[in-house]
Order: sequence, then structure tokens, then C-alpha cells
Amino acid sequence: MTLRHTFVISASCLLLCIVSSQAFTRTNDLYSYKTISLNQRHDISSVQNQLIKPQSPAHAGDDRGQSLEVTDETFGHYQEDLESNLILITISPEYQAPYTEATSIQIFGELPLQYVEFLTRLNFTYGLKRVASWPLAAIDVFCVVFEIKDPENRRLIIAALEHEPDIETAQVVHTFDSQAQSYNDPYLSLQHGLHSIEAISSHQWSRGKGVRIAVIDTGMDYTHPDLASSSEETRNFVDSDQATFRSDTHGTAVGGVIAAEADNDTGMVGIAPDATLLGLKACWHTDQNGGNARCNTLTLAKALDYSIQQKVDIINLSLTGPPDPVLEQLVLEAIAQGIVVVGAKPTHDEKAFPVSIPGTIGVAMPSLQSQWLSAPGRRVLSTHPNEQYDFFDGSSFATAHITGLIALMRSLSPTLTPTELLALLERTANPQTGVVNAQRAVDEARALCDDMLDRDSCLIALLK
Repeated sequence: MTLRHTFVISASCLLLCIVSSQAFTRTNDLYSYKTISLNQRHDISSVQNQLIKPQSPAHAGDDRGQSLEVTDETFGHYQEDLESNLILITISPEYQAPYTEATSIQIFGELPLQYVEFLTRLNFTYGLKRVASWPLAAIDVFCVVFEIKDPENRRLIIAALEHEPDIETAQVVHTFDSQAQSYNDPYLSLQHGLHSIEAISSHQWSRGKGVRIAVIDTGMDYTHPDLASSSEETRNFVDSDQATFRSDTHGTAVGGVIAAEADNDTGMVGIAPDATLLGLKACWHTDQNGGNARCNTLTLAKALDYSIQQKVDIINLSLTGPPDPVLEQLVLEAIAQGIVVVGAKPTHDEKAFPVSIPGTIGVAMPSLQSQWLSAPGRRVLSTHPNEQYDFFDGSSFATAHITGLIALMRSLSPTLTPTELLALLERTANPQTGVVNAQRAVDEARALCDDMLDRDSCLIALLK
């Protein structure tokens, strides 16, 4: 097989993630493998003892900003730039069941014998050590993270792994960046974005009630007075730092644009103030000012998988990065289940994740001539941690505007598919600039509601 970044349809896959010992500070806590030759595999019990580490307490969490119990020793270390030495592979479905006995494999505890053989062969041939195991249940993916003894040969190892008989594809682990910059100018009371797309006038018909939105981003200040009522739940796929979760700027600002509470004598109004948010932390800030944020394939995969299992209505991805086969498979599964996926478009790359995936709704910054949907993304007023507000800039916030608008439409017409919603937005947008218009879009969604339901049923849907 050739090494390429393509989407491969598979009933199941295995992620083998190679972590540099120089970048990963907990190398001394990892497994200690003993190299054995393939003709020694009959002595499985001794090998298994070498692969198993004593039981360790699971990650703790609570109901807000909680960390999931994960079987991943890279968890909490993503800021150490592990990604440059990570590899993902998929294996043929018929190998997963015998290797893992069709169960989730814990990082601590006994391993199925055939799985030990598989790990031992990879250790012997490529110098790999397992440091984590976790599933992506939404697409029947089983993930395993390995440490590599010689990170400089990562590309050669990827190419070699693709020629293994039970391995289908191999890829690097990518990083993804938010599209935002924070401003420290004095606060103003003007939300120009909300008014420029005529969202206020659409609120007489819909405020997004009943629509659940996964904001896959940094953490979010769910205690903010404009976000407390809309925050349904939070999850942390990056680390166990709950204080940082609540102080993260980017996710807090994105959430405010989408669903800041209305008519509460506080702050601002979201595009869809009655929608509910799931704040899923898959990104972390890379500077002290909280302007830039970064994610990676592993954290995004877990957050996307969780969103699909929670059957959310919309996934907001105010981020961008290179095409990624595993993430593409998850996004396609979400779209197939009727979940709308909205993503930020980078300035000069139409092949970037997630906007290059068919069925996603890509959002650009406004321009005089645009072939993409766009929404306000400059000097956007939004929520800031610790009961504050600030101005933000970037397609991250243009994306949040359109996510909020889609929530208004989905609240009126829940059966609209992602493809139908995209077509509706394009029909009602400015034909030259691509800037969306909430009033026209919601009016058309109302008309579709009238067509699909009798008058009384439609009225119930509007008032739900």
C-alpha cells in the first residue's frame, strides 16, 4: 500500500501512536518491553508479564469540566508537543476481534494472548512500546498508542507498517489550530455581528430551543453568567486541570457567540440563546494571552466520538488543520447520522480539515467576492472567562455565528438534513459576499415547516 492521506472505509481500525521519549516526560513510567524473536512467541505468559504494569488509579473527574476515565498515558501531556512523533494505523477488521477479544483493552491489567503476540512482533520489528489503549465506539475504532525508540525514522516506519499483512493504512498525527485573536480594547455594547446578519428579528420565530451543540474547542467558563444556563455538560479530553478548563478563552468566546443567554440583564445575546452547549475540551492555549489554541488528532477524535454517541444536533469546529483520515471518518459518520458539522475555513487552503470533507459547512471571513458562506469575524464581542467580555477576531467566530443560525433553523425544522441546511443557507445568503442572513434563512425554514406539517403541528414545533 502507498502512504497517502486518504479516507479509508473500514469496519474497525487501530491507532498506533508513536511518542518521542524526548518529548514525553513520563517515559520512565511507561512499559518496559523485552525484545524477543518471533520463534519465541510460544512463551506467551512470560511475555505478557513484561507487557503488564501494576494497576493505577483512574483519572478523577466531576460533573463540570470533568476528565473522562481514559486508558491513555499521553493524556495531560499534549502541551509537550508529542504530535511530531505520533503515528496512526488502521488494521483489517478481521484482526481486531482475535487481537482484542472484541473488548476494550485497559492500559492496566491482563492482555489477550494474541494481542500480546501482535504487540511483541511490533516491538521486535519496529521498536514500539504501547503506552495507551482506547476505543472510538462511534465508528468501531480501537486505538493504541506506542512509543518509538528511534523517532527520526518515523516516515520509514510508517511506510513499512503499511506493508504489514494485517495493517491497512498509516498516517502521522496532525495538529489543528484555532482561527482567532483576542483584542484588549475597552468594552463596547455593540454586537455588530448579531445585527448585521439580522439575527434579532429572527428571534420572534426561533431562539434555538431544543438544539444541542457540541463545541469542540478549548475549555469553557460554564460559570459565566451568560453561559451558565446554556451549558448542558462539559468534558475534558486534554488533561485533568479543571481550573484551566474554566479559564480558557477561545471556547468561552465561541460559546458566547452561539448561545449567550438573552433577556437576563447581563452582557450580550447569543445567536441562538435557547440552544444548549456541550463544552468538549480538545484544544489547549499555546500563549499566555489565550489567543491561540492547538488540538491534535487524538483529542479531536475522542471529542468527535463522544459527540456522535451523545447524538448532538450540531458540532462546531472553530479550528483548522491538514486532512486527517481518522477524523474524516468520524466527521462522515456524524453527517451520516444527521449531525451538522460546521468548520472554520483557513484563508488560503480549501483542502484543510474539516471544510474539505464532503457534507461539512465551511465558513469563511467576509470578502467582496466569496464562493463560501461567511459571517462576521472581526471585532466580535463575546464572553470572556471570569464574568468578563472582550472583542475577538477570526473565522472561529464567523463559524460560531453560522452554528447559531443553524440552531435557529434546526429548532424550527428538526428533520432538515445537513445538505438541505447548507443549500438553504446558500440560497438566502448575499450572492456576492456569501454573508448569511438569519431573517431570510429562518423565514425559509418556517416555510419548510409549513410544508412538512399541518398548521397546528407546525405551531407546536415553533413553540416547543
